Amino acid sequence: MMVVSVTAAERAIVRLTQPHTEMTEAGAVDWPPLLDWLDRSITEVVKRGGAGSNGLGIPINFGALRVLNDIRRANGRIREGLYLAKQSGSNALLADVAEAWTVARRSRSQGELADGQWLQVCEEVESWVVRIEAEQNVRPRQMELTVPCPRCEARWVLDGGERRAAVVIEYAEGRAPIAECRAEECEALWVGWSEITKLGFSVQASVDTAVLESCGIRVDRSGLSRGQDAMS
Repeated sequence: MMVVSVTAAERAIVRLTQPHTEMTEAGAVDWPPLLDWLDRSITEVVKRGGAGSNGLGIPINFGALRVLNDIRRANGRIREGLYLAKQSGSNALLADVAEAWTVARRSRSQGELADGQWLQVCEEVESWVVRIEAEQNVRPRQMELTVPCPRCEARWVLDGGERRAAVVIEYAEGRAPIAECRAEECEALWVGWSEITKLGFSVQASVDTAVLESCGIRVDRSGLSRGQDAMS
C-alpha cells in the first residue's frame, strides 16, 4: 500500500469545515470555515465594477461563485466514488465535505480505498483551499476614515440602515489605491498614491513622509507627485 502523508489534507479539511485560527504577521486571526466564507462572499461587493446584480439588485461575485460551484461538483464526484448519496443540497456543502472525508479516511484505514483514489481525494481537498486563498488575495482591502469628507464635510452615510463612514479607501497589492466619498451628493474620488496622500493632509491625518518618499512618492504639501505612475 502506498503511504500518503495526509497532514496537509487534514489541515485543509479543518480550514474548509471548521472555525480555525491562522497566524499572520499581525498575530493570530480567527477565521470561519473557508467554505462558509466563500459562500457568503458571493453576494459581497468586492471590487469596483467587478460584480453584477443578476437583475435582482444583489451584487454577485462571479469569481467566488465559480469556485464554489467547482468545489460542489468535485465533492459530488468524490462522494460518488465512495458510494455516498448525492450532496444534500446547496446549503449543506460543508457537512457533505466533512462526511466524505470521514468516510474516505475510514475506508483507507480498512484497506478499501485504492492508492490512486486516496491520493486524488487528498489532492482535491488541498486544491480547494488554494483556490479559496487565491480568491481572498484578489480582494482589495478597505479602510474607512472616520473624519469628514474634505469636499462635502459628510462624516457618515447610511448603508442599508447601518451608519458607515462616508470616506473609504480601497487598496490591494499591485493596484493604485482609490478613495471615495459615498455621500450621494458628493461622490468625490481620489485615485493613486499622490491623491491619497493629499487626502491625508486635507483631513489632517498623520502622514509619515519618510515612508512615502522611500516608496517613490515625493511629498510636497503644496503639491504632491509620484516618481512613477501609480496606475502601472
